[in-house]
Parts: sequence; C-alpha cells; structure tokens
Amino acid sequence: RDARLGSSTSRAMSHTCAIAVKWGKETYEVDVDLTLPGAAFKAQLFSLTGVPVDRIKVTGLKGGKPLADDSDMQACGIEDLARRGKKLMMFGSTTVVEAPKEDVKFVEDLPENEREAATTANYSPGLVNLGNTCYMNSVLQCLYAAKDLRGVLEAYVPGRDQHSGSAALTTALRELFADVARARDTVMPVRFLNILRQMYPQFAQHGPQGAPMQQDAEECWSAVMQTLNAEIDGDVKRLFGVGLRRELKCAATGETRVEDSEEFTFKCNITIEVNHVSEGFKIALNDTRELRSEALGADAIFEGSSRISKLPEYLTTQLVRFYYKTDIRAKAKILRAVTFPVVLDVYEFCTEELKNELEPARKLKLKREDDEALQRMNAKKAELDAVGTDTPMEDAGTAPTDAAAVETADASSSGATAVVASTEPETKEVDPLEGTRFTGFYDLIAVLTHKGRSADSGHYVSWVKQADGSWTEFDDETPIPKTEEDVLALKGGGDHHMGYLMLYKARKI
Repeated sequence: RDARLGSSTSRAMSHTCAIAVKWGKETYEVDVDLTLPGAAFKAQLFSLTGVPVDRIKVTGLKGGKPLADDSDMQACGIEDLARRGKKLMMFGSTTVVEAPKEDVKFVEDLPENEREAATTANYSPGLVNLGNTCYMNSVLQCLYAAKDLRGVLEAYVPGRDQHSGSAALTTALRELFADVARARDTVMPVRFLNILRQMYPQFAQHGPQGAPMQQDAEECWSAVMQTLNAEIDGDVKRLFGVGLRRELKCAATGETRVEDSEEFTFKCNITIEVNHVSEGFKIALNDTRELRSEALGADAIFEGSSRISKLPEYLTTQLVRFYYKTDIRAKAKILRAVTFPVVLDVYEFCTEELKNELEPARKLKLKREDDEALQRMNAKKAELDAVGTDTPMEDAGTAPTDAAAVETADASSSGATAVVASTEPETKEVDPLEGTRFTGFYDLIAVLTHKGRSADSGHYVSWVKQADGSWTEFDDETPIPKTEEDVLALKGGGDHHMGYLMLYKARKI
C-alpha cells in the first residue's frame, strides 16, 4: 500500500524530499520537510501508521544511527537515499501495553519482617546446623526433593516398636519433612539427629576440643537409605534401588559367574582420563575379582562388568572423590573437574534385556518431541504471517517479501508438501500406560556438594531444583537463589564447591 503526504507543489520546493518508508509489510511514500527536526517526521509517520511517536524507531539513515527527535533532517542523507531508491525502515507497534493492576513491590522495599517470607515463598526453609551437621542437612534437603518419598513417608505407619531402631528414624524423618512443609522459618532437626546418632554412633563422634566431628555426607546418605529400606523395603527399592547384573568370566577356565544385586548409588569412578560422569560410570562398572574356580580347585581371576537391570524412580549418582590415604590416615579428595548433565541418559549402561524394554518408550518419546517441534514451527509461522510489525528486513533496498509466500513457493518447487496445522479439535485416546514407561532418561533435581580437601572436614551444601525450574542452594539454614548455570559449574577442579552426590528423577512417558 502506498500513501502520500503533502503535495507535488511542496515536493518541488528545495526543502522537501519524498522517500519510501517500510513498516512491516506496509510501504509509505512520505514527503519529508528537511527544515524541520526529526520529531516532525515521526509525527508524520504517526498520522500514517497510528504508532505512538515515543515508540517509533527509524533506521537506515546516514551514519547508521536511528532517528532522534532533534535530528537535523538535512544532515541525515535523506536526499541521497531517495535518489538511489533506498528505503527507510520503521519499527514500532500500535499495541498498547496495559499497566499492572497492582503496584509492583520489590523485596528490598518491603518491611524487614516481610522480606524473609517473600524470598522463601518459592522454596522450603533451611535446616539449622546443630554443630558440624551440614553433611546431614544437605542429605535431608536432597531427600526432601524426592516428592514421591515424601508421599511414602506420609502414608507410613510404624509397627509396635516405633520408638527404637529403624522405625524411630523413619518416623523422625516423616515428622521432619512435615515440619519443613509447614514452616515459614528455619527448622531444627534435633530429634532426627539424636536418633541417627543412637543408631549409628560414628555420627556422634567428638573431636579433641569436644565439638562434634564433621562426617562424610555419602555415609550419612547410605545410613538413611539402609534404615528406610529395612522399614519400608518395597517402596524404597522402587524409588531408589538400582538393579545391577554382574557377569564375570575366568579367562583360564572359561567359567562364568552371574550375580544380581541392588544398590542405592550409581558410582562414577574418577581417574586422570575421566572428564564426564559417563566415562566414570564405565570404569566403575568394570570389575575384576578373585573367585573360587571349581575347575582349578583354587582361586582364579574373573573379569567382566556390571550392567543396570532395573531402573529406579530416583537415580542417585556418586562421584567417588574420596579415598583413604595411609600417610595422613584420612580421606583425601580428588579435585579433578568432572562434568555432569542436566538430563542423564543411562541407556548404554543397561542390560540388553532392559534396553529392549526401553526401546518402545524411547521411540515414542522421540516421536512426541518431533511432533512438538513441528507444532512450534507451525505456530511460529502463523505468528509471523499474522503479525506484520517489528519485522526487520535483510536489505532495506530490496522489495518487500512475504516470508510465508516464499516458503510455500520453495516447498512447491521441490515437490514437498506444506504442513498446515489443523484447526479442528483432535480427539485423543487415553493411554492407560501414560506416565508409567521408563525411557532411560533422568532429569537432575538435586546436587550435594563439598568444599574442602577431606570428607571429614570442609563444608557440605545442597542445591535443589524448584517446581518452577529455578534452583536454590541450601547452606544449612540459609536458602540462596541460584541458576542452572551455577549448578553446572559445580564440576570441580578447584577448592570451591563441587558435586559429590547427584539426584536424578526418571523421565517417564
């Protein structure tokens, strides 16, 4: 569409110049009075397009700068551009942005007694450090991230001996999680700690000065898992148990051994060749053992590897960073940087039988992702066709082109069939297996990290993913908002916090 402003008489005067202005799909021929400032030119464009003056942006002028309200139109090179048949580009939308119905309140502007409630509304409260108990607090925050475990504990009813042993610790964990769910302030895990120390005296050790000693968070995790498994066996194995099948062979005799076991951590060994957790998993799965050979009547070397035979709802991976160093008689730490993914695929570590079980769900997952990508592409194409504003052109000197028309033409010339989103409502059949099929993919939901040189010293914290996709670092009683980039930086390689335990949740379809 072409529109003219002014008359041929005024254009004949030396102080005016006609130039084309491109705005979205529209082209206007405007008579510019070069004696007036840029604001007058914007006013002309407002009368043609309806875009408010304060939202108009004009580019393509001499010097590359956008038009300002006080720009000297004679110095903008308008006449030279018009003589060469060039166009100016205009950006701006007529859409009115409504003001928020309620005033925006910033945390720093709130009264002091309201700030903590506002900043902790998105995540659970922290846990008070009761004397070098950061190892326990970090374990508890990661376990709290496993929503299904909270559901199992809520339904848990202890047996007769509910005040001692595994029942007492399980009950204490259930009550602690209930306190965390209700609390608006920090929670003190006193009862849980006392029972933990009664059951596992190693966590009650004190140093020479009488202060409680720091402990290994992985040992605390294993102790809690062992206790829960003893009390609510089936549910804990379903949620956290990794089924492993070990196949070993003796090269000297050809004898084989096949063993099935269930573990609560999937280990990643760290060597100088390991840069990613997948490389460490492969090393940890390889196995060499000295076993009794019936053929030889003596012990012999058996070699082989383990594979995952059963997947849990939550996969706990452990980076084996600590080892006992005899010269210092303490656990030393491997500081090497080892990266870990946000989405972990364990398909390659599974038995062939489990791979066959996973294959249909993996194909369905891939098909759904392709369908979703196609829907997003069609939606984006429809949006571009419907909205003609704020669309930059590749070359201001070329004629306007309809992107959708070009794509249609290309598809026709190549014999391709254009995909058009149907406007008719689809009737979807209810899949009774929806959400129950494992795919082998796991999403990272929590990370337990350690800072320091020894497992029995330093400091532990946890990093937990929230329902809205954000992350929170729990440094005992202090929750700190974090990003996914902050979490992925916990790969190690220095004296700062580095990943030790990672908790992944199964992605099921």
